Amino acid sequence: MQPGHPLLLAISPAIPLVENMSILTPTSGFLKTGYTHTINVYQGCSFAGALCGTFCYAQHNRWITKGRAWGLYGAKRYLRETYCRDYDRIKRPKRGAPKPLKIYMSSSTDPYLPQEKRLRLTRSLLDEMRERSPDVLVVQSHHTLIDRDLDLIAELAKLFELWISLTVETDMDAVPGFPPHASPPARRLETLRRFRDRGILTQATVSPLLPLANPQAFAGQLDAACDRVIIDHYLIGDGSPNGWRTKRTSFAERLEQAGFGAWNELAKLWEIRDLFAAVLGETRVLIGCNGFNAVGHRCAEVKHGEFIRRC
Repeated sequence: MQPGHPLLLAISPAIPLVENMSILTPTSGFLKTGYTHTINVYQGCSFAGALCGTFCYAQHNRWITKGRAWGLYGAKRYLRETYCRDYDRIKRPKRGAPKPLKIYMSSSTDPYLPQEKRLRLTRSLLDEMRERSPDVLVVQSHHTLIDRDLDLIAELAKLFELWISLTVETDMDAVPGFPPHASPPARRLETLRRFRDRGILTQATVSPLLPLANPQAFAGQLDAACDRVIIDHYLIGDGSPNGWRTKRTSFAERLEQAGFGAWNELAKLWEIRDLFAAVLGETRVLIGCNGFNAVGHRCAEVKHGEFIRRC
């Protein structure tokens, strides 16, 4: 990555350590029906200068930004200790029965930011899950650094339902009018394929849907790379009525100016959804909120990393 690259502009050489009373945050809103908790190892995101930073829904969360420009604000400390305390309260209570623990990691950051390569915070939590396993874990990222933890994740996938979820919004290496990707889409598909080849459940999130250069070929690539696809559009998926949060940003205008105005319409979502379903099959293409929450009993019986029953 060259000096001056947009991604580097969002990365501070010294990352503040953030105090945290709890690392398992009860879910609400978009993820409420599928998950009990989220985990966000970092506060904010150093991909703010990347393509995904232009539409990132977390940038609208005032509890996170506190009036600051969207970017990476810090890394949470004492993660293992906090996770153990939270886990034992939920799954090993002194009184009463254990409760379900279905985790989405992450909802307002990326667990595989460039800083993770050095800090290994996400890795430390995954390692702890050998002894303190959730019922369900979805690891959601935009970056292929997740490859580093393939062996550990393959081990964990034998213990509980675990999904590797990589966002692949488009098949285009560069989208006119937008910053560079956090990692190339083709490499994300290759990463999904490697995890799938190890028997790990995989999903590609085409979310939000961006312009596609060759939708038919892209559908074939997804078919080969992952167990299922979740497709979404900012008009129904950004957590606000008719996508007004996204419309407040430059995202829709950028699409229009680049000649992709039709992709601002929901008709494109259903057109691409139907094309994907024709290639992958109806049950492997899910939509929006319902798709993201299709885990546990809502989705499949999983035994030792084997997908027993498709959604």
